[in-house]
Parts: sequence; structure tokens; C-alpha cells
Amino acid sequence: GKGKGKGKGKAKGKGKAKGKGKKRTCAPVDSEFWSKKLEEENRIVLESEPLTGICTLYKEGQGWGWVVPDDIEAVPQEARDKMAEEVEALKASGKEVKEENRIYFRKPDVEVDFKIKKDSWVTFQVYIDDKGVGACEVSNAGGDDGIAEEAEVAEAEAAAEA
Repeated sequence: GKGKGKGKGKAKGKGKAKGKGKKRTCAPVDSEFWSKKLEEENRIVLESEPLTGICTLYKEGQGWGWVVPDDIEAVPQEARDKMAEEVEALKASGKEVKEENRIYFRKPDVEVDFKIKKDSWVTFQVYIDDKGVGACEVSNAGGDDGIAEEAEVAEAEAAAEA
């Protein structure tokens, strides 16, 4: 019979992630990368009682996310002014802003043993820097797993919109 010609039969050499490069993850918490970033951005932590809120997004692979405070009035005025400026700048550039009260945080600003994820209840402090407003000292406020129940999430979102 005829043998199998070139290019026929089972595909060989097609590895799983061929041509996609190395999978990138964010730098470890204790990496020099984060301390350099901190120095470059002129961070000023604003004095206030710890704020409470909910994590609305966390990109684990990239090491950043958003928290939304339960009570925007509890956020220091200086930070609220800067947040309003950020929102105006985003709108001016044509971007849609789904949550005006969101505050950025990154991996090193999260308590070491806290596995933060979407819908985690958190406490945090607020800082301002050259890039805007951020959350630091982000820690678990929600008990065992830190996940808010759906009713609590809806309540927090309704309060944020009011």
C-alpha cells in the first residue's frame, strides 16, 4: 500500500503554548520591583480611620485590582478630589467609567496572608501619589473567606450609587 506522505498523519511538534513566550506573572511581594515603584511615585498615605469596602476586581496574574469604599464620604477630601479629577480625565479621553468611586490597589498593598478576590470585604487606608489615588494596608474584613454575600454586595452597590 501507499505510505503516508509528508505532512499527513498525526501533527508532530505542536506543543501546548508554542510561540506564546513565557507566561508572565506579577513580581513577588518582596521584589525590588515594588520598592522601586513606591519610591518613584511619591506616595503620601492620608491619615484617616481604616476605611471599609469591597473588592470589585482583582487581576491576580498582574497583581492589581479595585476596591470601592462603602462610604465615599469617609474617604479623605483630598483623595475624593483627586478621584474626581481621574474620572473627568477618563471621560475626556472617551473611556466609559462604570464605577466612579473605585480605588486602585496592588499586590504588595494587600495583607500577606489574605487571598483577596472579587467580592472580598476589605479594610484599607488611602494614599495619593503622582498617578492618583490608591488603597494600601488592604486586609480582610469579611470573616473566614472574606466573601460578601450577594445581598450585601447589592446593598453596598446601592449605597455607592446613592
